[in-house]
Amino acid sequence: MRSRAWTWIAGATVFLVVGFSLLMLALQGEEGETVPSSASLVPTTPAVLLSPSPTPPPPTPTPPPLVHIVQPGETLAGIAAMYGVPLDELVAANGLSDPNLIHPGQRLIIPGHTAPPAVVSPEPTTALPSAPTVPPPAVPTPEGPPRVEIAAVVGAGDLEVEQVRVRNTGGMAILEGWALSSATGDRYVFPRLVLFPGGEVTVHSRSGQNTPTHLYWGREEPAWTSGEMVVLEDQDGVVVDTYLVP
Repeated sequence: MRSRAWTWIAGATVFLVVGFSLLMLALQGEEGETVPSSASLVPTTPAVLLSPSPTPPPPTPTPPPLVHIVQPGETLAGIAAMYGVPLDELVAANGLSDPNLIHPGQRLIIPGHTAPPAVVSPEPTTALPSAPTVPPPAVPTPEGPPRVEIAAVVGAGDLEVEQVRVRNTGGMAILEGWALSSATGDRYVFPRLVLFPGGEVTVHSRSGQNTPTHLYWGREEPAWTSGEMVVLEDQDGVVVDTYLVP
């Protein structure tokens, strides 16, 4: 009795397995498509790409109305005819109670007309005048002939400040043996000194220590008087220049 029961259970199990297999085969498509699983049967929502909203353009500015400035002798009717505007609209746009009462210089709004856009013209550039070209001063060369002269006599009659300024505007000059003399017989002889082009040496009447640009005569009294002629001679006694003391 027990063996028959087990046989029946085994047969029923085989029947269920075979039946389930046949059911799965029936659900397959002719081209070998598989039955979608329960997960694949769930409907999906397609993704939607959200594009950024466009930036609205800036509002167009409202152009200002055209304004007419009343000139002497003009009338409101004439101004309306000038712009082709009905007289009553011109009166209403400006809130005029009496169209006959307008005066020169009054500003009237012209309805239906806008002011023309302002045109900004570039400022004219003014060319700055070029500075005049100043040629550099000519520098005498040592090879040229010397041009030694008395430039000034300062402080005549005052021993402490009395001096004679001698300058060279030519080539290099060797002043050894040159002399400054006066009509009264006073005479100063230059020591060995080279005066280069453009150079100047000052001869002081008082005592002091000689330098390349300042020489001292060593006198105890002034050498020059106003109205006197100072003479500059070279080493050969040739007069090179004269100067009248102021």
